[in-house]
Amino acid sequence: MSTELTRRERKKIESRDRIVDCATALFVSRGYDATTMEDIGECADVSRATVFNYFPRKEDLVLAWFDDRRTDLAAVLAAERDVASGTSAVLRMAFRTIARFFEDDPETGRGMVRSWLQAGGPLLTPGSDTTLMFAAAIRAGQDNGHIAKDADPDHAAQILFDAYQGELIRWATAQDKPSDLEHRLFETLDLILGGITAQQSPG
Repeated sequence: MSTELTRRERKKIESRDRIVDCATALFVSRGYDATTMEDIGECADVSRATVFNYFPRKEDLVLAWFDDRRTDLAAVLAAERDVASGTSAVLRMAFRTIARFFEDDPETGRGMVRSWLQAGGPLLTPGSDTTLMFAAAIRAGQDNGHIAKDADPDHAAQILFDAYQGELIRWATAQDKPSDLEHRLFETLDLILGGITAQQSPG
């Protein structure tokens, strides 16, 4: 019985991933507004009702794509915290990982950011788990003396997240060739860290 349940759960995951992959491909090629749940079901070889069973709203499909990227980011940060020397290194790895998610396949990356904006953008994610990850890195920096003790980690993390979203939106909506996203994110990070890094007393 347990084997059957495992197989059933595996099939559910496979169906979910296939639906997200189809939605992503259609959002990028046709645009978010021009893609229907029926289109996605046809691509994934499931009924429209099945698509709704997994994703009650079309915007949930966009969020699922970003959630998958966020899960990968969390894994990278968990590994980086064990080897990195300082908050700056952890956050730079976070921003580098984010940039690669989008720049490794810029057509998909830009298409999904535009789809996210059409679906509601920042209004869809007023409290993101990415902000919580940034805040955890900043708190760790306060514990080891790299970040000023009087800095509010939640506020600093929100500023980082807002700045990251702004750079991502500008990159995705640029009419000409988009800027180097990783470079822009690093510049943003350095500016913000400059305001919260603990000042070292002259030795």
